[in-house]
Amino acid sequence: MIKTIFTTAIVVIILNAIGHTGMAAWRYFQVRDQAQQLIRFGGRTPPAELEYQIAQIAEEFEVPLALEDIVVTRNGPRTIAEAYFTMPIEVFPRIFYPVDLSFMVEAFSVEVMTPGRI
Repeated sequence: MIKTIFTTAIVVIILNAIGHTGMAAWRYFQVRDQAQQLIRFGGRTPPAELEYQIAQIAEEFEVPLALEDIVVTRNGPRTIAEAYFTMPIEVFPRIFYPVDLSFMVEAFSVEVMTPGRI
């Protein structure tokens, strides 16, 4: 009986850690993917505005990404966004493990020529 309770408790602890880690990964990938979309379709948006928008997306997904940890640079048609942050992940109830994460997304702006803009 004790062995069954102990085994069940270990399984619940492991599943809890997997669940929290999976949710943190999902939030990270959502922020990275939406940042990629902003960069891809924000060819005319100023870099400072793109940084602000990425910070807003991170806040929406509860990712601890501060505005000063985001750098957006533009070199002609090429735009690059970089972000570095630490996300605490709860691996055991009330025990957090800090994980350093970063991403870099880049895109090239392509303008479509319309009649009259030639």
